[in-house]
Amino acid sequence: MIARIGHLYNIICRFYWSVRVRLQLRIRRVPLPKGFVVLGPLGLSARGRIRIGENVTIVNSSRFNRAGINHPTQLVAGQGATLTIGNNTGISGAAIFCSESITIGNNVLIGANCNIYDTDFHPVDFMRRREGMPCKTAPIVIEDDVWLGAGVTVLKGVMIGARTVIAAGSVVTSDIPPDCLAAGVPCKVIRFLAPTHVASIE
Repeated sequence: MIARIGHLYNIICRFYWSVRVRLQLRIRRVPLPKGFVVLGPLGLSARGRIRIGENVTIVNSSRFNRAGINHPTQLVAGQGATLTIGNNTGISGAAIFCSESITIGNNVLIGANCNIYDTDFHPVDFMRRREGMPCKTAPIVIEDDVWLGAGVTVLKGVMIGARTVIAAGSVVTSDIPPDCLAAGVPCKVIRFLAPTHVASIE
């Protein structure tokens, strides 16, 4: 009986968030993609352009993901910026702030509480901060089939190569090549992964 009630509650939640997110997208003029699933509240700010591919799933509640999501996903595209999320990508409670350009490929997994920022937000020099001077920005590219573990932070100007795995808690400050396992603060290559199915995929 309890299990049935829980199952019914989940169905109601899915329907509610589906309707709410459709309204959010329409109000902010973001095209509604095919197969888009959002579970829990979604933070959405689209002064720039947000493009979401087909069959993307965004989980924003620990009820639907037990990995310890601390906050709903935030998708922010500033004035003149372009945030692109590819097909079949999964996101759990991430903060993605795009000031210039962030491109996330197809079949990417973004674990709980990841942060992806293409901007410093504030200048490093304290006098420039006082004067409200602009900060540095640089595009981010995350290629197909990348997996970001829980709590990964990706900073401006980074490219992460296809099929690479970034270990939980890493801070990515420079480019990471394809087909590798990388970890640490700052993130570095630990070892390369055998590209078992690369030939058949390409």
